[in-house]
Amino acid sequence: MRIKQISFFMLAICLLASCITPNEMAMQVGASPESDERVTVDLRALQTRYFESLDEKRLLHAATQSLQDLGFTISESSVEAGVLVGSKKRNAEEAGQVAGQVALTVVLALLGSATSPTWDQEQDIFVSLVISPIKNSQKSAVRVLFDRRITNNHGIVWRSELIVESEIYQEFFDKLSQGVFLEAEQI
Repeated sequence: MRIKQISFFMLAICLLASCITPNEMAMQVGASPESDERVTVDLRALQTRYFESLDEKRLLHAATQSLQDLGFTISESSVEAGVLVGSKKRNAEEAGQVAGQVALTVVLALLGSATSPTWDQEQDIFVSLVISPIKNSQKSAVRVLFDRRITNNHGIVWRSELIVESEIYQEFFDKLSQGVFLEAEQI
């Protein structure tokens, strides 16, 4: 019986050590994944594209439509500032994560401890977009940032992270390029 108690105590310490506080989570939102300057430069390159000859209003309109095509609901928009903000909800459950948590719960129950399994359940994906005209040029820079907040099956937000997968940014900029073409041709 003593071994079960020690095992449970050690497991509890490991689980608590891996927890993140709400303040730590808040500090991570929007932060680049590493402090390495090269990573920051690469991330900015991933998030930014340049477009020629379209005024900011029409470029913002094309960006709005592109984000809506990707399932985002636009919550804020300012033509004067060249800014868009939006979000969408998605399921975050993964079968492997749920199975692992249930298995852990069973093991802990066999050791005489009751616990409730925890897994990712839902995610809120946020997008922020800024359009900046390039001085002495017909170009505008479009920078988009995607991040997400993940809620577990107990309704607690337990992870926030910057999305750095290049496919997501590429999909957005492909749609935006199509939208810019349609806006330029007034189709």
